[in-house]
Amino acid sequence: MKLFAAIFLPEKIAGDVVREQKGVSGARWVSEDRLHITLAFFGDVDADHVELLDQEIGTLRMGSFELTLEGGGHFGKTEPHSIWAGVSPSPALTRLNQHCRHAARRADIQMEARKYSPHVTMAYMKPRSPLDRIISFEQRLADWSTRPFLVDRFSLVSSHPKKRGPNLYREEAVFPLLGEGVAP
Repeated sequence: MKLFAAIFLPEKIAGDVVREQKGVSGARWVSEDRLHITLAFFGDVDADHVELLDQEIGTLRMGSFELTLEGGGHFGKTEPHSIWAGVSPSPALTRLNQHCRHAARRADIQMEARKYSPHVTMAYMKPRSPLDRIISFEQRLADWSTRPFLVDRFSLVSSHPKKRGPNLYREEAVFPLLGEGVAP
């Protein structure tokens, strides 16, 4: 199954994002309940490695922290494929991403070597979507931000394709952020 670690947005923050989802033809907006910040994408993982990954991620001892969403942009230089909201810089978020990457390595899961760029995907773009509308949307989001929100948990999520519509997400495990420091 395809797995990733994520922070799902609190309802009020997700509502703030949804209110901004307009004005771009060709956008397939992400529904409120699916809005999240990906911490790490693990790819296809077999059942044995899922169990190991769950155990390794569970070694984390870290307290809760606050995040803010701000600004936005798009991925895909010549053909934009998604629009995103940015995440304010956060040492705690970086630490959480690094813990997930180390947990994958200890569970013998190979991850892409891609640089971590925290964001919330707001929309997936249809081919040949008008670039001028995307740029206008980004300009509108330039001064946009949410109020700070508490991150006190994150999830290990599986993604299952459906014949139509977005993949089905299922939380496989939830990890509370209650402790201090990070276990070795």
